[in-house]
Amino acid sequence: MILILAAAMAIAASDTPTFPEQVPGLMEACLENAVAAGEVSDTEDSHKYICVGDTAARLWTFLEHAKLPPYEQDTPEGRWLSREFPLGGCFKRTRLPDGGPATDGLSCTIWVPRPVVSAGEQ
Repeated sequence: MILILAAAMAIAASDTPTFPEQVPGLMEACLENAVAAGEVSDTEDSHKYICVGDTAARLWTFLEHAKLPPYEQDTPEGRWLSREFPLGGCFKRTRLPDGGPATDGLSCTIWVPRPVVSAGEQ
């Protein structure tokens, strides 16, 4: 009985932050992964960072456990299951273009807004 109580207390006192406190750390890891891989580009109104590998897998798993609703997209590269969060989203390929099951294809993208200069401000 004491062992069960001790285990329960250890779990309760875990250092793992809860939702949404994990989000900044997961996003920071994704940004670092994207910078290290050179997967940073500009869009019209943001800087776009794409992370992959274990970093993207941790973020995907977190979003899944947080029960963020997914949606499906069909693209020329296949069918993708997507989950969005403020400033970004994760995209997991579920089907290849030929309809076969996908075994790879997971990335997360973070968009960091940047000031947009209007024509009158130049």
